Amino acid sequence: MTPAIVCRGLTRRFGAQTAVADLDLEVARGAVFGFLGPNGAGKTTTVRMMLGLLRPSAGRIAVLGLDPVAQGEELRSQTGVLLDQVGLYDRLTAAQNLDLFGRIARMAPTARRAKVEAALRRVDLWDRRHDHVSGFSKGMRQKLGIARALLADPQLLILDEPTSGLDPVNIKMLRDLLTSLAAEGGRTIFMCTHQLDEAQRLCSQVGIIRAGRLVAVGAPDDLEGSGGAPVVRVQCRRPAAGQAANLPAGAQLDGPDGEGWMRVTLAQAADVEELIKALVAADAGVLAVVPERRSLEDVYLSVVEGA
Repeated sequence: MTPAIVCRGLTRRFGAQTAVADLDLEVARGAVFGFLGPNGAGKTTTVRMMLGLLRPSAGRIAVLGLDPVAQGEELRSQTGVLLDQVGLYDRLTAAQNLDLFGRIARMAPTARRAKVEAALRRVDLWDRRHDHVSGFSKGMRQKLGIARALLADPQLLILDEPTSGLDPVNIKMLRDLLTSLAAEGGRTIFMCTHQLDEAQRLCSQVGIIRAGRLVAVGAPDDLEGSGGAPVVRVQCRRPAAGQAANLPAGAQLDGPDGEGWMRVTLAQAADVEELIKALVAADAGVLAVVPERRSLEDVYLSVVEGA
């Protein structure tokens, strides 16, 4: 099965400024992909090229096997989108909004009514279907925006900062909804987000973009264990002796804490064996040696800050 999204050397320039540079990316069908990066990194520009709303300056892109520029209308009929501006009509009710979008998509009346009901039930807004959107909170608007994106039962769902500006209660509400959508399987979800918790909980893969360039990509657990200086936590019966040990070159020791745990940053992974030998030689009474994994936040900050 061909990937849902394929980018090869994808580049977009605005005059002298390069917003996206030589992006190579594949997203498998049925995956939940988190696209991470600071404001201005190129996330939204990439999404707009995926939808055929911007023409690439160089490189190529295929989404659901289609060329977004040449086959944009066909592609967008198979794609549900929630961008930073939800785009709802305040004077219409929730049901009227979705009915209007169904009409624009040329859905037959019977099918349209069924799809409107299914989408509103999916986001738990069926009981508010007759309420005007002008009275909706931002969280409810985001839910209705997702309902709009789901209206045509799309193969691909693109969400651009779906929890932007929401309070913690509404963030959890949206996270639970997205978790449920991801658990259904079969649908590819491409999500731009600043929320690393969301990426960790929801995504099978994440990519980190900085200054228009993809600088890391992989499963969250794989990225968490990668890169940076290796760190181990060591518990000793006699930590004072451990502090006086002849540690490997470049090693930095913090602690001990109240339970005798010390945190040791090493110059390279191969130094773990030398560290243990040094502690044993110093008669520190080694009780445990535990590798410390970097968090996804550590990886993100490292690559975004250029560390």
